[in-house]
Amino acid sequence: MWLAVCLCLALPMSPSAQAEIRRIEVWTDQAPAALWKQAPPLQRRYTLEPELGGSVHTVEVEQGEDAPREKLRIRFQYQTSLALGDEGPHLDLLDWKHCTTAWQSIADPGDGRFDIPPPTPQQASCFPSFGQAELLAAVRAHGGEGKWITLAKAVSHAGQGASYVAPSLLRMQVQRWDGAEWVVDLEFDVPIAMGC
Repeated sequence: MWLAVCLCLALPMSPSAQAEIRRIEVWTDQAPAALWKQAPPLQRRYTLEPELGGSVHTVEVEQGEDAPREKLRIRFQYQTSLALGDEGPHLDLLDWKHCTTAWQSIADPGDGRFDIPPPTPQQASCFPSFGQAELLAAVRAHGGEGKWITLAKAVSHAGQGASYVAPSLLRMQVQRWDGAEWVVDLEFDVPIAMGC
């Protein structure tokens, strides 16, 4: 499932000022109503919690009609984590090692609708190497005992045995060109449920 994020912005003329945000709406195709709405005052950073299986698909930025359109872009990156699966139940090692993709940018296509591509297969399966002792310590730190320790003992690299790698977080930034550089106006962390 994909999650659509609608950011409706009324942006000021001043190149040094932060973007004035009139409304933010988060939409998912899993429900007929907005998942999340926010009007000013706004924070700089938000964590969005999509429904199980949800993931960001689109960011829509609507600029005010009273001023010339500002140059915007969306930057995003994915983070992967390792998990152990047991035919349904899984232990996600979210506070351990990760692989994080490079930032990617999407220029404003002209209509303010930014389509966020899903991670490529290479991005979704990227994970750093680790030792057996590191993995066992991570499993214990995440509350795993008994069967999880047994499963972890059969894993020497990501993807082996009961282990798998999956995207666990999407980071996004709404950036505005101020005439000299790209300025971050909004940041979003979007956890992605692993194994869904």
